[in-house]
Amino acid sequence: MPQSNSISIQLNGVAKKFNATWIFKGINASLSTGNAYAITGPNGSGKSTLLKIIAGIVTPNKGTIDFKVSGKATNPEDMYRHITFCAPYMDLPEEMNLTELLSFHTRLRPLIISTEQLIETVQIEPAKEIRNYSSGMKQRVKLALAFYTQTNVILLDEPTGTLDDHWTEWYLAEVQKCSAGKLLVISSNHQPEYSFCNHIIDMTALK
Repeated sequence: MPQSNSISIQLNGVAKKFNATWIFKGINASLSTGNAYAITGPNGSGKSTLLKIIAGIVTPNKGTIDFKVSGKATNPEDMYRHITFCAPYMDLPEEMNLTELLSFHTRLRPLIISTEQLIETVQIEPAKEIRNYSSGMKQRVKLALAFYTQTNVILLDEPTGTLDDHWTEWYLAEVQKCSAGKLLVISSNHQPEYSFCNHIIDMTALK
């Protein structure tokens, strides 16, 4: 069964700069289990950077980010146990095929469905090497791992950018089903990807 820990992530005056340029400043937000958040704004507004800060991948230049699991403070480096992250710039191991990837993945993170079900869902030949996948095929696999891994937090960056209409419809159905009772954050400037979210963090309004 999926993990059932409640998660809270608190951003306190978070700011990030690259070189001498501030991307954003003074972001305060409270994220918690059972809610879906969209980080919106045009390209270059800092959406992906903020998502990486929420994931604990990137450290802010100013401010703090506090993680709690079931009410207990948790170190950022331990949050990977509770988070799945999907982004177009994430790499999959090109030398593996899908069967090998899932075998490796499930040794580290269990799934809520069988590997056979996941393979059937993404409709990819399991012996085909990932190096020969299209960008859409890779995204289907990354989204499926985000959706079907036992986790408490799902973080998605521009989830449908490489998907056709059929797989976009699949995404819209699965993201809402699989994120129920979890903490979901979507970084996007494409409104249909996050239309169901009940909270918006508008990067433009924070400038």
